[in-house]
Amino acid sequence: MYASYLAGNDEFVYPAFIARDDFADKADFDPDSFLYDNHRFTSLDSLHKDLQHLSQSLNQNLLDLVNNEYSLFIQLGQSISGCLDLIDNISLDVGKFDQQLRNAKVNLTESSAAAERALQHKRRLNVLKNKAKLILLLNELCLSFEMLLGLEIGELSPERLKPKLSTLATLYLSATKIFAILTESNGDENSCVFFDKVLKTKLLSLQLEYKAYIHETLKRVKAEPKDYSDVIMMLLHCKRIVGSLSDGK
Repeated sequence: MYASYLAGNDEFVYPAFIARDDFADKADFDPDSFLYDNHRFTSLDSLHKDLQHLSQSLNQNLLDLVNNEYSLFIQLGQSISGCLDLIDNISLDVGKFDQQLRNAKVNLTESSAAAERALQHKRRLNVLKNKAKLILLLNELCLSFEMLLGLEIGELSPERLKPKLSTLATLYLSATKIFAILTESNGDENSCVFFDKVLKTKLLSLQLEYKAYIHETLKRVKAEPKDYSDVIMMLLHCKRIVGSLSDGK
């Protein structure tokens, strides 16, 4: 490197004193580049003296500035003191607000949990209400079925038997459908004594009576198959509904 300087390939940089302006308004100041560009031929002792002199000069300038602007520095200190109090007050207010937010979050969490419990309770009530409606409807169907099944018809005319058989089949299908729904939803929490102890027994009894009625009626009308062909078909259909595999006699 030094050979290139001596050979004249690099411009000689004459030694210069380090001044304050060399550092002014230089946010990206690079000491290595600064020394290389301006003081690479300056001895370390000279650099040390220049920097020491510059430091003393800056300290004196700062002292003179403080002495000349003493009142302004006092005001600055007082304003900073007031700012510290303001910062403390703001910090205290922020802390209180943060605590309020925490309390609000806790209240919202508790309210959300209470609302969820209320919704679950409402759902259970709706389930119980719908189940109660189905139980009442099943009871009415059983009563209607029992009444119609026990109704004696003086003469076994096709005109009288057809509507009776059709109505019995409709009532039976509706009752068994509702019974299946109630059985599937009849858990420990939703158990009903009336359904378990009364309706189940009644429906089973009506099913047996219905089978016996179909068998007996079919036996009576087979004596005149020509006049009761439609009735016989309806009775056979009713047998399939109740699950009977017997052909009847």
